[in-house]
Amino acid sequence: MDVTGRDAGPVPLPDGSSVPAAVAGRWRAAGLWRAEGFVHDVLRTAAAHPDRPAFVGHRAHLPPDRRTVTVSYARLALCMDRFAAALRSLGVGENDPVAVQLPNWWEAAALALACWRIGAVVVPVLPGVRAPDLERILADTRARVCVVPDRWEEYGHAEVLAELAHRLPWLRRRVVVGDAGPTGAVDFGTYFLRTAHERGPHGRDLPLSLATPDRPALLLTVMGMGEDHGAVLHTANTLYAGFAAQSREPEPGAGGEPGDGSRGAVGEGCAGAPGTTSGAVTGVFATPLPLTSLASLLYSVCWPLAAGGTGVFQDVWDPRVFLGLVESAGVDRVYATPALWSELLAAQRQERRDVSGLRLALTGGRVDTPPALPGDLRAELGVRVRDVWGSPEAGLGALSDGSGERPLPGLEVALRNGRLAVRGPSVATASWRHGEPVTAAWERSDGWLDTGDAALPGRPGEVTVVGRADERTGGLFVVPVDALEAALRSHPRVGEAAVVEYTDATYGEMPCAVVVPALQEEPPGLVELREHLSRAGLTEAFLPTRLELVGSLPRDTQGRLRKEALRTWLTRLRPGTPRPRPVAPD
Repeated sequence: MDVTGRDAGPVPLPDGSSVPAAVAGRWRAAGLWRAEGFVHDVLRTAAAHPDRPAFVGHRAHLPPDRRTVTVSYARLALCMDRFAAALRSLGVGENDPVAVQLPNWWEAAALALACWRIGAVVVPVLPGVRAPDLERILADTRARVCVVPDRWEEYGHAEVLAELAHRLPWLRRRVVVGDAGPTGAVDFGTYFLRTAHERGPHGRDLPLSLATPDRPALLLTVMGMGEDHGAVLHTANTLYAGFAAQSREPEPGAGGEPGDGSRGAVGEGCAGAPGTTSGAVTGVFATPLPLTSLASLLYSVCWPLAAGGTGVFQDVWDPRVFLGLVESAGVDRVYATPALWSELLAAQRQERRDVSGLRLALTGGRVDTPPALPGDLRAELGVRVRDVWGSPEAGLGALSDGSGERPLPGLEVALRNGRLAVRGPSVATASWRHGEPVTAAWERSDGWLDTGDAALPGRPGEVTVVGRADERTGGLFVVPVDALEAALRSHPRVGEAAVVEYTDATYGEMPCAVVVPALQEEPPGLVELREHLSRAGLTEAFLPTRLELVGSLPRDTQGRLRKEALRTWLTRLRPGTPRPRPVAPD
């Protein structure tokens, strides 16, 4: 199970102490940062309400009577400590990165908590990431341990990781959920789930001082062209700040102004902010996005745990099953991208579920929301709708109720050469490109980080985002759209081409090629175009996973391409019907 290679200490990573004390003090006084983290939340709720569900998950491949898996706070607290001690026994120490590439299973969330329990750093990896890009992520982050399933969606994750291991000198252990035997990896079920490490030498001394919320906690990798990729680093407090600020938004008719401190820090009208011991349910959160994406970690793990509530997720996207979970688990808030909301609306119209407990629908993120969608959500589901803007650097950054976006309390925004820069309690402590030294944002740029999004000035302290990352798209991978479109147009059977994003629940945000064939009688196919793009030198992470053939591209009176019209069309294209499985790079 050992991986050959040199042993070395952890990579120095900036923590919350890099923020000036006066600034951090203001954030703490405003309730946007705190002295305890998500580990403390789990232990507190487990002590007060051990049987309360922490996570409810749906596993499509289990027998029908076992598909809904409920994990109580008592079990989560036990597994958190057990997994933490197991990681320590495998040589994971403070600031060591641990990569987790799992589907939407509760074990992924428990592993993140286990890392934070011992001061390690989580490196989330989307399940759809394939060999070359997984190797780059593991090499760049210098992950000490990587946890994968044996197989998922017909892809042999365990075999691929075993083949990469000899080229990853920092990787100490491979851990496999499922059948680990053929690849010689650590068996997660035996070593993590069923071995009581918390009672052994590595579990007897688990000081809570290692779980402080100012430590490095989450290392996100953003891939780009060639060597043009980088990472952002979050602490538990920067993750907490976004939804703590959002929770200060008043409910309709509740009175008070946003940020006036009249509401609980996290509950948003639900009983029980962090630290409460009341028996009331404090919020049930759900999102269909991949659990190893930043948005899903925030909405289905961090927020519910901080509120003493419940996170709900499913491992294989099915809008009807998701609505069933919303009904059976009593979900009161859901975050989904516009494309997924369209499918949920279509499924609800076909077979109505009792979703009367749903109070808040969040949409948007890195994708624009079609103008008609909020009204449709209100009409069909009877919920309050909020449009969200966020980025890897800022996490959850701004909200809109249709009357204009406004940054959440504490977040500062500025325009620098037409690009949006952010600073505040939810902003990553560091952001860097490949090959650059890792320097704290407050040491390098007085706390300001460039999101790459194009923006226009608005009212004082506000800006309007008009373009995302220089017309690049992608969830984990930042896809350079201009380069991709130019390569598509060089294909002899392509007349015109545009690339826009769509959302897949398994793989996250992916590129779709919208192509006008040079000859309508001889249109190109997706596999053919992907092979052409590969020969042109584009990495597999950038290749389109969906192709739509059209007669023409929408343009305005000046002849400029109307990409928003294409995004709206894709969102509404055959809503509610099963999408073809995206092509996963080999």
